[in-house]
Amino acid sequence: MKNCIFWLLAIGWMPYSVAQSMQPLADDELQATTGQAGMTVSARYEFGEDTRVSYVNEDADYVDTQRYWLVIDNITGAIEFKNLKIDLISNFGAAGNKSAIQITLPETLTYSEFKTDGVYLGPGKEVSNDHRFIMGLEIDGQLQFPAQTTMNIFSLR
Repeated sequence: MKNCIFWLLAIGWMPYSVAQSMQPLADDELQATTGQAGMTVSARYEFGEDTRVSYVNEDADYVDTQRYWLVIDNITGAIEFKNLKIDLISNFGAAGNKSAIQITLPETLTYSEFKTDGVYLGPGKEVSNDHRFIMGLEIDGQLQFPAQTTMNIFSLR
C-alpha cells in the first residue's frame, strides 16, 4: 500500500519533471529522428525540508459538504526511477477492439533516506488538529521489479 501511494505520486509528478527536462532539438537532430510510439522516462525527485504535497478531489460528491484534503507532510530525501515506459497500445481486450495505455514499471526504484512525518486526511491543504493521521513512512534502499512488469489502463466502454 505504501509503495502504491508513492507510485501514484511519482507518476503524478512525472509530467512536470518531463516538461522541465525537455530541450529543443537542433534541426539536424530533428531530421535524424524516427517516429516511435511511447516514451521512456528516468527521473530523480529530491525533496527539501518542509516539502508538502496536498491533494483534493474537486469533483468528489461527499455525503457532507466538507472538502477533504490528502496531505503528505514534511517530505525529505529522494526517489529515483529508471526506464519507466509509457505506451499507447491498440487491439487490446477480449474482442481486440480497445486501446489502452501500457505502463511498464521501471527497472529500479531507489529511495534515498526518503521519509515523511505523516500522511493525513482532513479539511485544508495544511495539517491541523482536524486532520486524521493515516501513516508515517521512512524508506531507504532499492526495489527491483521483475523484467517488463506492465500495467494496462483502459476504458470499459
